Amino acid sequence: ADIYHRVFGIFQKLTGDPTLQSITARHIDQYKALRMNNKRKAVSVNIELRALKAAFNVAIRWKLIEENPCAQVGQIPTPDEPPHFFTPADFEKLLGAITQEWLREMVVFAALTGLRRGELCNLKWQDIDLDAKVVQIHSSATFKTKQGKRRVVALNNTAFLLLQARKEHSPSEYVFTWNDKKIRDQHAGRLFKRAVRAAKLADQQLHFHSLRHTFASWLVQNGASLYQVQKLLGHSNPRITQVYAHLQP
Repeated sequence: ADIYHRVFGIFQKLTGDPTLQSITARHIDQYKALRMNNKRKAVSVNIELRALKAAFNVAIRWKLIEENPCAQVGQIPTPDEPPHFFTPADFEKLLGAITQEWLREMVVFAALTGLRRGELCNLKWQDIDLDAKVVQIHSSATFKTKQGKRRVVALNNTAFLLLQARKEHSPSEYVFTWNDKKIRDQHAGRLFKRAVRAAKLADQQLHFHSLRHTFASWLVQNGASLYQVQKLLGHSNPRITQVYAHLQP
């Protein structure tokens, strides 16, 4: 929901709030050029363009418009580069730079499970089976998983003990909280980037999603197959998991 609110806020300032029927591919191209001129990363702009396209597809389904103005607007080419992930040494530096205990535990849990930031912020105790040592990731009334898919994530001993300790002192329905309140995705992301800068890591392009890459990369480096990593990450297409192939011996 945050990305749609942000993207349409920018789009409205650019276009002057036109009617849905009057929006054309030219408006989308102008938005695309504006975001690139603001030195946004191509990957980020592509995510915003996909959000616009998805929203206009809903307008078509609701019969508010007949055509999607984004249909003929292409994505920005991006270089095919391996994902950024933490080395064990840099991960230790990062943890040392995080001052918030809840964020430190969330970061550790992300690196141990590969959960996305939104999945972590919306994770509830009812989704966790400590006896079976598994977590159920699924959509709810207030949160939708990527592509709406459900998956089961196993817990190793460290992740299990972390959750067990949190549950003993948690009055909230949510697993990761601040002052017993739900944590906003963007807030966690901002604090994470602040910790990366404070740790003075060589790779300043590391962000919260890099923890998911770290989970996968460490698995592959320790002998896990790409098929196993694909299932653990919940990738529907094995080609997505191929970005970690270069880490195999």
